[in-house]
Amino acid sequence: MLPDKQTAEIPQISAPSRPLFLTVICLFAFVFFGIIAILFLLSVFWSGRITEVINQYMLQEKYAHFQIILITLGGFIFHAVAFAGIILIWNLKRTGYILFAIPVLLISGYQLFNHNIPVSSVAVYIALLILFGLFFRKLR
Repeated sequence: MLPDKQTAEIPQISAPSRPLFLTVICLFAFVFFGIIAILFLLSVFWSGRITEVINQYMLQEKYAHFQIILITLGGFIFHAVAFAGIILIWNLKRTGYILFAIPVLLISGYQLFNHNIPVSSVAVYIALLILFGLFFRKLR
């Protein structure tokens, strides 16, 4: 048995802890973007019926089936990429914020220029972008 002086202590490497508010924001964003991504994915499969309903109730303009597929597929891809960015933010990676910010800015831009979408829904995306941005310095 070795004496106590010769035993070397093994240094403990601890991962940086995630702030509580960042954890709460991440959990909200997981649910928000996860549900919306799943709904967009499901809507791709029922895009024919969605096209019929949209064209029935929006008399000003008619949408082609292909346009609805592109909108729903684009919505799924953007929300899925943002979800992947949130996973990286959860792991405190800076690339996650960039991966999250790009689709959120594209979604917000589309929604701002579409007169049928209320500004309040855009506010959720922008608020999440700003709240995650507050923790950018904590990310590595």
